[in-house]
Formats: sequence, structure tokens, C-alpha cells
Amino acid sequence: MDLVIDANILFAALIKDIITSDIMLHDDIHLYAPEYLIDEFEEYRNLIKGKTN
Repeated sequence: MDLVIDANILFAALIKDIITSDIMLHDDIHLYAPEYLIDEFEEYRNLIKGKTN
């Protein structure tokens, strides 16, 4: 299955232990994201690191 994700979905999956992260890591899932997602991730990297376990 092909899925397009945005920053909100990625960040939520990284921060919370929710089913979204399980789905994203499934072998049958192919993820696509806009190019700006990398920039957004870099901008919020420290915040995300502070909220993850």
C-alpha cells in the first residue's frame, strides 16, 4: 500500500506510541512525503527528541 504522510503524522508517530507508527513500519507500506518534510523535521528535531522515550 502506498501512503503519503505529512509532518504532523510523522511527528505524532515518533512522539506517541500509537498505531500510526506500527502501520508506518509495516513491510507492505510504502511511504511518500513532500520534500519540505526534511526541513520541518530538522527544525523540530530537538523538540521531538525531548518528547520521545
